[in-house]
Amino acid sequence: MSSEGWRLLRPGAGPGLLAVDFTPAQARTGAGFTDLARLLPEPYPVWGTEEAGWKTVAAASVDSPGGGLDAWLDRDLPASGGTAGILGYCAGAALACALARRLADRHGIAPPVVLFDPAEVTPETLYDQFGTALDGLAAALPAAEVRSAREAARRDVRTESDLSRLAARLSDRYAALARPACAGQGVPPSIADQLCARIDTYLRYLLLSAAAPAGAPGPVLVVLSAGHEPPPIPGADREVRLEVPQPGLLADVRAAELAGRALVGEPLGGRS
Repeated sequence: MSSEGWRLLRPGAGPGLLAVDFTPAQARTGAGFTDLARLLPEPYPVWGTEEAGWKTVAAASVDSPGGGLDAWLDRDLPASGGTAGILGYCAGAALACALARRLADRHGIAPPVVLFDPAEVTPETLYDQFGTALDGLAAALPAAEVRSAREAARRDVRTESDLSRLAARLSDRYAALARPACAGQGVPPSIADQLCARIDTYLRYLLLSAAAPAGAPGPVLVVLSAGHEPPPIPGADREVRLEVPQPGLLADVRAAELAGRALVGEPLGGRS
């Protein structure tokens, strides 16, 4: 079952939980909201943003990330029974807060928000994601070419102050490497196109996050993994750190328990 840009991660009854991330699945090296949904308390249905849903929004944000953000916030939400709370992970934290503000404006009541390892999007964020994507091509490219691409991307970060233009440059640099690398390995052009589109969409998703003002209007719990240092979150009234590595945070039962208690207003341990 799905709604535009959302996928049902766990069925339930009554108001739903909305989980915001680039993808709910284990597309990274760590757990996603698909894992957390199994651990959250009943009877909430849990909906997660899905990668395919960001493509049209990301396309609209090429020249105006703020316009793309508004387009996403204006979409119909899947939780027909109302919203019990909003969850956000990493760069999705700012988008979760933006969604909470939009719901507060519509209904006069701000839903509780739980943020997991919230992260601010900066030029370094875009560079790091380019570097991670480049790592996936490194085995199919000469080492000197990979090194040159990293140096060029680093120059882009130093000289381009506009995040949208920086994202476009890095996306173009990746495509210029990925297509010949795939061709050299006998990979069909259609697969190369998919790789390039995914990186471009992810960079545009990060731009949407950067366009969202920080902070939420209602109660905000921040749940942190062992080594993560979050940016300041205006409105956050509680912070709890778990001794768990970041890749396992969304699969940790304690993280799910904290979220469940925050949703119903129960007292939490941690730092206020």
